[in-house]
Amino acid sequence: MNRTDFLKSLGLGAGGLVLPSNSFLQTKPVKIYDNYLRGMMHYDFRKIRESIKEGDEVQLFREQDNMYDSFAVQVNFGEYRLGYLAAYENIVIANMLDSGVGLRAYVSQKDLQRHAQEWLAIEVFAELVVPTQKLIDSAC
Repeated sequence: MNRTDFLKSLGLGAGGLVLPSNSFLQTKPVKIYDNYLRGMMHYDFRKIRESIKEGDEVQLFREQDNMYDSFAVQVNFGEYRLGYLAAYENIVIANMLDSGVGLRAYVSQKDLQRHAQEWLAIEVFAELVVPTQKLIDSAC
């Protein structure tokens, strides 16, 4: 079996990874990013600063036409724009979003007593395909 056929058998498609139902493979969330948001004082954070809390899910949006950063990743909480991932570390996540990789993001830290650049941090997770113990045992 060549690599392309193998990936197809796993259900890897253009929209991301879809695992067939079997007992040999499973997914596991892996943290790939955790840092403070940038630009929060310029957007809607003040409107929701009391209601947002650690653990809340946030949404990531690629902003390809951003005139300041061609890899801009906007972070929203519902309809409210919170800010952006830092420009010096957003390239990989931007490329993953452009490729249709499913990512999940959550508030990892909220501290309004800190400097405005450190009010809110988010963590981003990707799903990693890992073998189950049954597959490991069958390979031995």
